[in-house]
Amino acid sequence: MSKRTDWTKWLAVGASLVLGYIVFYALAQRPASDLSIHATWAAEGNFADLRSFLHHGAHPLWHILVAAILLTGLSLPASAALITALFKALEVYLLITLTARLLKKNGWLASVCGVVAASVTSVWIPWVNPTVYLGVGSPNTWHSPTQMAAMVMMLLCVPLTAACVETFQKRVPEEGAKANILWKDAILLSALLLLSLVAKPTFMQAFLPAACLYFLVLWIRKPKNSPFFIRMILVAAPAVLFMILQYLYYFGIIVPSQGNMAFQVSWNKVGEVGVDVLLTRAFPIFVLLTCMERDTWRKPLYTLTLLMDAVSILEMLFLSETGRRASDGNFGWAMMGSALMLWVITLPLFVKKVKAWFSRRKAAAEGQPYLEDKPRAEALKWGAGGVLLLWHVASGIYYIVYLLTTTNPL
Repeated sequence: MSKRTDWTKWLAVGASLVLGYIVFYALAQRPASDLSIHATWAAEGNFADLRSFLHHGAHPLWHILVAAILLTGLSLPASAALITALFKALEVYLLITLTARLLKKNGWLASVCGVVAASVTSVWIPWVNPTVYLGVGSPNTWHSPTQMAAMVMMLLCVPLTAACVETFQKRVPEEGAKANILWKDAILLSALLLLSLVAKPTFMQAFLPAACLYFLVLWIRKPKNSPFFIRMILVAAPAVLFMILQYLYYFGIIVPSQGNMAFQVSWNKVGEVGVDVLLTRAFPIFVLLTCMERDTWRKPLYTLTLLMDAVSILEMLFLSETGRRASDGNFGWAMMGSALMLWVITLPLFVKKVKAWFSRRKAAAEGQPYLEDKPRAEALKWGAGGVLLLWHVASGIYYIVYLLTTTNPL
């Protein structure tokens, strides 16, 4: 990829920062909104007593940052909006960077894909999800500042984990059982996984089981490389321990009034989760069915993402909350987060396939063989994918407009 400055990326990041601040400031003005509630909690924090940031939850990263900005004299709504907008801008930056890596090219196309991925929501069907988000969820949850922070950590941790595996796989033929992750990479990944929990544990509650399954299968296939897998266990150990403490806090051990976790499944719930999956992932599912090739499935980034998505759906299907948290829907956050990661890997794949289709059409127009048995069927396929993509984008735009114009919390 070209290393020259990509101005389209920075234009997209700047625009997302401005738009994000406008949206988040509007939400911060509504007392019942999630952002406003979290901002109030952040204002209660005291740096002389760090435990004060844990009174309302064990994921205080966003609250600490807002409290720090408050020390400058900026108002609470402005401080909350600024920190959340910075997270959104960082998310867009990471989405564009990952897209460029998958497209193997910087430029306006990667920037457009990054902005699209940061804007799409569940497809809007008025009689199913009239307010877009409620009842279905969204890959992009503009109203939740803590989820925004967790998504930034996801976009750092999943690609870094995949990169560690790719490096290991490249070194195995050369070094045999000595191949291992570098300590500097191990320390960085371990710190990021731990920080992601401080942001919000929703990403890790799906990624951790998925990664364990992935590395277990890889270990079985490569038993002579145990040092690598042992070091990866050490990488995850601090996050695992901290996550256990978090869930003791959330589910009735450390703070009994918080509520409990229960195993609950029914046909009604199966239907609800199925609708959620279809509406939040209509375009990614289309891409998985039409564009994925065998070699693509085997790439660590794709495998880890698909496993994480599967785990998050199963958790949503089988696990529920009781007590005070019964209506919080916290197991749905992991499924929404993994949907965004699914968009990250499928959107560039679709773009590459469509670009190749246009190239074939251009070649055919110049008199060269089309190289496809059913050109009309291919045109219909990419047209259908384009319609689904535009539906997601239009729904995302409507969701932002709704948030700016409604007086409702969501």
